Amino acid sequence: MSQLREKIKNIADLLTQSSYTVVLTGAGVSTESGIPDFRSPGSGLWTVVDPELFTIQGFKANPGAFYQAGVPFFRQIEEAEPNAAHTVLAELERRSLVKAVITQNVDGLHQKSGSRQVLEIHGSLSSASCMHCGNQVPIEQVIEEVEEGLLPPLCVECGEPLKPDVVLFNEPLSPDYSQALEEARKADLILIIGSSMQVSPANQLPSLCENLVIINRTPTFYDEKAQVAVNENTARVMKLILEELDSRD
Repeated sequence: MSQLREKIKNIADLLTQSSYTVVLTGAGVSTESGIPDFRSPGSGLWTVVDPELFTIQGFKANPGAFYQAGVPFFRQIEEAEPNAAHTVLAELERRSLVKAVITQNVDGLHQKSGSRQVLEIHGSLSSASCMHCGNQVPIEQVIEEVEEGLLPPLCVECGEPLKPDVVLFNEPLSPDYSQALEEARKADLILIIGSSMQVSPANQLPSLCENLVIINRTPTFYDEKAQVAVNENTARVMKLILEELDSRD
């Protein structure tokens, strides 16, 4: 039996034996959907744009530059469709093998694939809000205004710049993070999928659970602590896990 196949069987065993499995996902879950991650050499977002623009200070200082750099990426996210990693997780939730998905992603693809219990600790790109009066609009409206040359898009209520409802660098995490902590504490198994575990405080969540499974293209800090670590394409591995579970029915 190949090493990968043995690992898939072990993950399936852990899933079926667990009474409360929580999943933590990162950018690597969505790369198969055409959304770049942040740190891959040559393709990651931070190799293409200046990350300083995506700090809250950078947004406030120059929201026009923020949108000029960000809107092509936002458009990619708006047009993206779930891949096998998303759809398998939704199916595992349907089978009660996954209780919640905690995601660092802002793309909404977990919900689009059918997952219902999703905690978005870095916010969501589905909308944008005025930091002054709180007026909220769909992100599609904001993208269209920028593509028509309005930099930055402004609140119709008070005239201040609209900000996507995502967590920028140096901003506090979304309210979902408190619930994510509760879910991680309840879990007897956490699956980390498509995350390099380099971003704090999300990378602290796995320390709250003794049993970990890592599925990520590159090694992570937690690999040595995990029951199983698979450094492969996440969509492929998730499909193999579902096939293994189906073969047992």
